[in-house]
This record gives sequence, structure tokens and C-alpha cells, in this order.
Amino acid sequence: MKHFLLALLLWLPWPLQALVPLEPLQIAEQFVAPTGWPEMKEYLCCEAAGQAKRETLGQQIPPQLRRTCQLVQQGLSTAVVAVELRDSVERRDFYLHFTKEAGAWKLLAIRNLAMTHLGPPMVELLAGMSPAEVADYDQKHPDASHAFTLGNLRLWTSADADIAGHFARNRTDFQKLLRLVQAGKYFAPTRSAGGASVANGEKAANANPAVHTLLRKLFLAQVTRRETNCDSCLEFVIGGKVDSTVGLLYQPKAALLPPMDPEHFIVLKALGEGWYLYKTA
Repeated sequence: MKHFLLALLLWLPWPLQALVPLEPLQIAEQFVAPTGWPEMKEYLCCEAAGQAKRETLGQQIPPQLRRTCQLVQQGLSTAVVAVELRDSVERRDFYLHFTKEAGAWKLLAIRNLAMTHLGPPMVELLAGMSPAEVADYDQKHPDASHAFTLGNLRLWTSADADIAGHFARNRTDFQKLLRLVQAGKYFAPTRSAGGASVANGEKAANANPAVHTLLRKLFLAQVTRRETNCDSCLEFVIGGKVDSTVGLLYQPKAALLPPMDPEHFIVLKALGEGWYLYKTA
């Protein structure tokens, strides 16, 4: 009888068999693998189900790219997995957002930093300038020199691992910048009472000569509190276009961090001592 039941189970079509529960990281690894995944649709929902109808994301990615999945966050009902693609030349990152549906994890949405394709042509143009052209550029852009703009564009379009490396190499200057902003009390609660107060505090912080010098040295565009919808966080913005930005966030109390979601705050990676790499979309 036991063998008969096993044979019957194997004969039943897939939907009538029990769905094998997979964790978000396991689903991500299957979804980005270069081989196909016959059960893919059973682990997708919502937006992701409408996008991946016949092939997994992994089947659409050039097969020579190496894929690395990292669980960024997993709670009771949401999870985020970061995926790095790399070859001998470059790295790229995107983020898989999961939701729990009827007790099973499903891939909800796929996100990455938008419009970064605009960066490389601008980097190529700036990097190819002659010394005379660089001098002319610096004269016309006294607040954002050629060296800063080139470094900022490169950092904006860099992979997460490279941004983390930039932070690690310059941690002392990042901490010095943080202390300067905190000492100035530009974003104190009294300033946060209204939009005008927040804007004035932000303007004053970025106009501080010592702050401005460090921002430029670290290839940061500005310090603000308005990119991640976190009233208690300090955001050191690298750059971006429209509402899709990347930067470094400081919040020493993890409980006060804003939640990740596919509609705005697409990833938050810990860098240590209250610092995080963040991206919005």
C-alpha cells in the first residue's frame, strides 16, 4: 500500500501536490540561476508574476555572469534579497522583495537603482577632457569641480561592494563629517517642526565650509533628511535621478530605521556602527 500511495503522489499533477516551502534566499537563488525552474510560477505573486511569465530572471541574464545572493532582511511577512551580478569587468546589483502569502514566501517585486545608464557616457566625457578643458570646467563650476563631479558620477554608478569599500577606506572622514553635522544641530527636532525649518536647516548644513569640504572630498552631493522618509536619520546623498537615489545613511538605533519596500526604500545594507548603504526608487 505504501508503494501504491507513493506512485499515486508522483502521478498527480504539480498543483495537486504539496508546495515545497522555500525561504526567500532559496527562491532568489533558484530565480537567478542560469538554468530553468519549472516550479517558478508557484513562488511568484503580484508584480513579479506578471513580469516573469515564461523565463526566470536568471535565464534572461547573460550566462557568463556570476550571481551572488545575500539575504538583507527577513521579518515575519517581508524579506529582501540582494543579488550581485559580476564578470571580470563590472558588477551590478538588484533587489528581490518578498511577501508571505498564506504562510508561503512569494517573490513580489524586482528593483534596482534607476537611470544609472546615464552615468558612463558622462564619466567617459569628463575623463577624456584635456588639462585646458578641465581648467575651463573648474572655472565655470566653482562649486562642483571636475574632480568632484567625475568621482561622484563614478560612485553613483558603482556596485554596492564598491560603495561599501569607499566608505571603509574613508571611514575616518565620514565620522568627522557626521560629528560636524551633529554639532551644528542643523536637524534638531525644533527645526523639524515644519517643511521650511527642515529646508533651512539642510541649507545651513550644506553651506557650512567644513561640511562642504568633506562632502566634496567624499564625493557626496549633500546631507539631508528628506530622501528616505526617516525623520531621525541623517542621509549623505551620493546622487541619482528624480526619486531614485543612492547614499549613506546614519541611524545608530536599528529600531528607528524605515522599513524597506519596493515602492520607495528598496534596500538598506549595514556597514557597521550605525551606518548603512541605502537606495530609493
